[in-house]
Amino acid sequence: MIRALPLLLIVKEKKENNLESWLLRLKSCFGQILTCVITFLTFPQFSTMKYQWNTLIYNTYRNIFMETRRYAGHSKWKNIKATKEAQDGEKSTIFRSLASKMKAVIKETGNSDPTNNVKLSQLIDQAKKANMPKSTLKSILEKLQNAEKNGTTYVISVRISKEVMLILYIVTDNITQKKIQITSILKKFNAKIMDSSVLFNLFDCTSYIIAFKNCNLDQAMEDAIIANAEEVEKIKYENNECFKFRGEFLQPEKILTQLENLGYTILSIKNECIPNTRVQVLEEDAEVIRKCKEKLLAEIKEIERIEDNILVS
Repeated sequence: MIRALPLLLIVKEKKENNLESWLLRLKSCFGQILTCVITFLTFPQFSTMKYQWNTLIYNTYRNIFMETRRYAGHSKWKNIKATKEAQDGEKSTIFRSLASKMKAVIKETGNSDPTNNVKLSQLIDQAKKANMPKSTLKSILEKLQNAEKNGTTYVISVRISKEVMLILYIVTDNITQKKIQITSILKKFNAKIMDSSVLFNLFDCTSYIIAFKNCNLDQAMEDAIIANAEEVEKIKYENNECFKFRGEFLQPEKILTQLENLGYTILSIKNECIPNTRVQVLEEDAEVIRKCKEKLLAEIKEIERIEDNILVS
């Protein structure tokens, strides 16, 4: 009853509309309530409740602290991951460029043995200086040597999700057997091989030959007509002015020999599928796609590379 007295006084003062007096009474009331709570918690018989109260406060602040650290760590990891992906992307571009040059040299010389091919040996030295892993370099050379022996390049289109397509470049003398092996792997990722018509609807597929000749663009255009190239443009390639010829997809040899006869030095040969549109994928989906690519490349050595239509953020 004594503890409730301030509340009664507050009600009384409120009725009298004395705002200043009401606020003073309210302050006094809170002070007395706080005193009661402290007294209540300090009684010995309430020690257990006091312990629970302290534990509750400790756990609350601990959880806040741990959540803050967790999100800070997550943000740091995302930054590290983004930096690593950018660096890996740069390395991958360099490695692909070197592989393309090696392929061009082997096509030009007809020799895949670096001990008897000076140009190929120089490219291998460049790859080592670029810190290309020994296993990667060995795999590239084996694939190029295999391509020289077996000689047939195939492209297989794979649908791994509703909108995402993978393009597999594979060199083999038994495409039927390789398709069976690929299908077996794809089943684990709920993916499947698609008809080639899907590929040409979603991608602009062509063969490119980068070559050098001491001439102007007008002369290169005349040479492109003679070589039956679809088009030609002047580009910068490794700080040198070169010409990029476009030819029939998977058939670069049709213009390669003609260009060599016209005095061009072949620098790079590449079959490429450029997506008409790119799609964005969730992080967890991107991880599944990455694992699928790694599985295919690890288990089927005849696959030269894999392209896709994913938008890189």
